[in-house]
Amino acid sequence: MDYGVTKRIMRAKLPVDVPRGFSPTEPTKLSSLAPPIDGEAIYSGMLLVKATGLVNGVSTTGAFRKAEVADAAVQHQSFYIALHDQDSHDAQAAGGIVGLDCSDDYEIKTGYYDSGITWVVGDPVTADADGVITEAATGDYIVGYVTKIGAAGAGIAYVGKTPSATDPLTLQFKTAANGVKVVA
Repeated sequence: MDYGVTKRIMRAKLPVDVPRGFSPTEPTKLSSLAPPIDGEAIYSGMLLVKATGLVNGVSTTGAFRKAEVADAAVQHQSFYIALHDQDSHDAQAAGGIVGLDCSDDYEIKTGYYDSGITWVVGDPVTADADGVITEAATGDYIVGYVTKIGAAGAGIAYVGKTPSATDPLTLQFKTAANGVKVVA
């Protein structure tokens, strides 16, 4: 173990921030602890779903995996936001990753979003490839709505990362709160 060395400096994206709705000691909030599928490379802020079926002949039912494009159209599927990295000490000690259920009332700030989209406050969001958030289209299930893009002129308290107008680094969204909805 390398004491005093932080893995945050080596991150490609900012870790998740939950500005509203998360109190870890409040038992009424919807969250789930589940083991990640081996080799998924799940990071804090990614969009997750619970797996079903087999991977390499091993049952993965109930384990977390990164959400995919195909998940955007799966009805009655629960989406979660990863609070920890799969390889973090906390996740390893707990035997799983805590995921915040997007059908509850949270506000999430994540670096895992499609930066190629011109985002507008109020846009509906859904799953894209590899646990990334993208804009919901007709027939997609909405996991939340954009509330803020980047840091609006304020720096994010994070080593080595500073947002700018051209690279805001984060997308903030309010979860769907009462379950996923379909874009009509």
